[in-house]
Amino acid sequence: MAKEKKQPKKKASFFTKVAFFVFFGFCAITIFQLYGQISDYREEITSTEEQIAYYQAQIEALNKELATPIDYSYIRKIAKSKLNFSMPDDIIFYNDLSN
Repeated sequence: MAKEKKQPKKKASFFTKVAFFVFFGFCAITIFQLYGQISDYREEITSTEEQIAYYQAQIEALNKELATPIDYSYIRKIAKSKLNFSMPDDIIFYNDLSN
């Protein structure tokens, strides 16, 4: 049997080591940036869900208002609230105080 010569292990060159550490650092920084973006997106989702709930409540209120029958009391209420009309027997108070 012939003796096998042990071949020396090739050590990684300095350039290879530096390239590996630069790549590892780049990956780590990218991961941290992505975690930050995920956090921002979660906050944006929460804000958007709150806006959706607010607008759904407004839609429900408007649908309820549309479902009310158009009668004398409804017309009177709209005239007072939207058009600032008043009935002849109404007492109107004016306030010039600014709060």
